[in-house]
Amino acid sequence: MWVLAGNKVLDKYPIFNSAKEFLIGAINPFSRLLRLGIRASIALDENRVLLSRGNHIFELDLLSGERSGGYFIGEGLRPLAFTKIEGIRGFDDAVVFGGYLMNMDKEPVHIYKRKSVDQWEVVYTFERGVINHVHAIVADPYRDCLWAFTGDFDEASAIWRITDNFKRVERVAWNDQQYRGCVVFPVREGLLYATDAPFAKNYIYLMNPDTMELKRIAPIDGSCIYGCQCGDQFVFSSTVEPDGRDSSLFKLFTSRKRGAGITDMYVHLYCGNMEKGFREIYKERKDLWPYAFQFGVFRFPSGRNDANTLYFQPIATNKNDLSLLALDLSGK
Repeated sequence: MWVLAGNKVLDKYPIFNSAKEFLIGAINPFSRLLRLGIRASIALDENRVLLSRGNHIFELDLLSGERSGGYFIGEGLRPLAFTKIEGIRGFDDAVVFGGYLMNMDKEPVHIYKRKSVDQWEVVYTFERGVINHVHAIVADPYRDCLWAFTGDFDEASAIWRITDNFKRVERVAWNDQQYRGCVVFPVREGLLYATDAPFAKNYIYLMNPDTMELKRIAPIDGSCIYGCQCGDQFVFSSTVEPDGRDSSLFKLFTSRKRGAGITDMYVHLYCGNMEKGFREIYKERKDLWPYAFQFGVFRFPSGRNDANTLYFQPIATNKNDLSLLALDLSGK
């Protein structure tokens, strides 16, 4: 795990349970296949960090280096991202996440809220048959509400407005891949997000939160799972992945056929804002390993970065797989 501040890497922490895991983790394809390492994180404060690793959530003290015993979420279950709620009227300040798992049968899916070290509570449940999983929970300071984006198919692809400390959860847009998003930024004009549609054309959209009307801001070359904010600019990564509607292990281990919404075998990096527009600033080609060894993506540090240096980690690419890269955005 890297700890970053502005334009500097402050520290690195090894996150392994055993020497065996350390040795396996040194071989990138095996590390990716076994999903080793940290999948999501968020800073609780200057000294403590939440980490999602496997099916557990841990808390790491950066001063002592000590890690908590961990909270077991459930088999095959993890957060795609954590969300910090601060200063939203009608909500307690907290860290929350939504359940992310395969769940093709649409079993109930929960939203969890942190109570204390290794203690979490369920604050809302999507009933059986409603969604596959939660992609994102977004705290919106402009409208004093939360938004949940869920997936993956048909009516499960939806946007939900959450108010009154999770007592009211209202589905406001659904049943279209244009509502399937993982990376969402609340801005004064509405919700800025990129679609995560492996079998449909993908765009960066601006959604009017009053009418739910969508405005296309820019096309992108694939589905989007990861992004971040860097200074006054928003960053989105495209993904190289299969169609997604047939996720059999056989196909994941044998096929490199991309979904119809993925235009080429490159991972593309897009950067911009509402004033400047969006443009591609970097790309890397997907490596030759099949999709079971992870999709081709760029991942980003959690939290807002107020500097002009963008840090990111290519995954399953043929040049810089699992390395930490940096781009200066000051002239872009």
